[in-house]
Amino acid sequence: MLMTNQKKPISIKNDPWEAYNDIEEHGKLTLSNIEFTTTNLCNMRCSHCAVGYTLQTKDPDPLPMDIIYRRLDEIPNLRTMSITGGEPMFSKKSIKNVVKPLLKYAQDRGIYVQMNSNLTLPQDRYLDIAEYIDVMHISHNWGTIQEFTNVGFGAMKKQPPLKAKLKLYEQMLNNASTLSEQGMFVSAETMLNQSTLPYLDKIHKEIVNDMKCSRHEVHPMYPADFASQLNVLSLKEMKQAIHHLLDIRNEDVWMLFGTLPIYPCINDENDQALLQRLRDAKNVTMRNDPDGRSRLNVNVFSGDVIVTDFGDENGTISNIKRDKLTDVFNKWLTSDLAQSLNCHCEAFHCLGPNVLVKNMYYPHTDFKQKEIEMHTESIFS
Repeated sequence: MLMTNQKKPISIKNDPWEAYNDIEEHGKLTLSNIEFTTTNLCNMRCSHCAVGYTLQTKDPDPLPMDIIYRRLDEIPNLRTMSITGGEPMFSKKSIKNVVKPLLKYAQDRGIYVQMNSNLTLPQDRYLDIAEYIDVMHISHNWGTIQEFTNVGFGAMKKQPPLKAKLKLYEQMLNNASTLSEQGMFVSAETMLNQSTLPYLDKIHKEIVNDMKCSRHEVHPMYPADFASQLNVLSLKEMKQAIHHLLDIRNEDVWMLFGTLPIYPCINDENDQALLQRLRDAKNVTMRNDPDGRSRLNVNVFSGDVIVTDFGDENGTISNIKRDKLTDVFNKWLTSDLAQSLNCHCEAFHCLGPNVLVKNMYYPHTDFKQKEIEMHTESIFS
């Protein structure tokens, strides 16, 4: 196993999941982040879940861990690992046979770990793995309790009793608060869409005051896979929502904006004013999308590899039973789709849009040409 240096604490100045870190450290896009789908089981069926269409009632047998370890050992610049599902903490069998071995591997190698969880399960499950977790990531899109009970189980054929749903909601809030108070870095993500838009104030206050989270992540909702029928915001509504969040937020808490559809190369005064406001705001960061730039997703059951946000367009691009992940990533970078998107503006540390953003808001914009224009302006300014 490769060994790395001791990890620095996560902070607004140290976001290990920022893909631009690889540009600064290695001079190019590099595979530094692996996301593992460790289960297809979940106790909820959220309408906004990006993998809801893959959820099942029983997991198949996972691949031998030796294969997974070998593929990880072959990645020299591995910096971060994400554990996702399904709900990674739902199956005790999966926790024992897959999740914990991955967490221990990451700890031994000095790799940052994020777990994506709904935090609705018994607290002892989270406390049992707390020492291995750098970021506990939770989606929080619930403007009302009714939204949780309806949307949180919107895709479930056989609905649990209302009392059981309400108990999960209270357990989520309590778990987030307790884990935060005990020193875990809990980061709550809110998707910007028509459902959350009227309740952004309430959601933010609940995340900060009740759940005591270290960070509030904000990401636009794009129509992909299972979430394709959700009511997305227009570009104008999106920008207004971002301004509103900057107006009402608690400035003492880190707010991270990801996959924003606003770019320095788009010649729009209002866009540039908003970007400047985001850059100047206290405890605010903007993150480049890691999918396709530094991250691949591996399914621990089949060994299939996907570029997560590009699943609709590309599907499975390889399998770890036959290919090294570094080879898969390098081949992906040479694909027509990746080549059409992977631009780079050094002046603003911007890596451009992902395919979902481009298809929805900028279908006719050539970002590679925009990159050339930005570089030309930089040279002659």
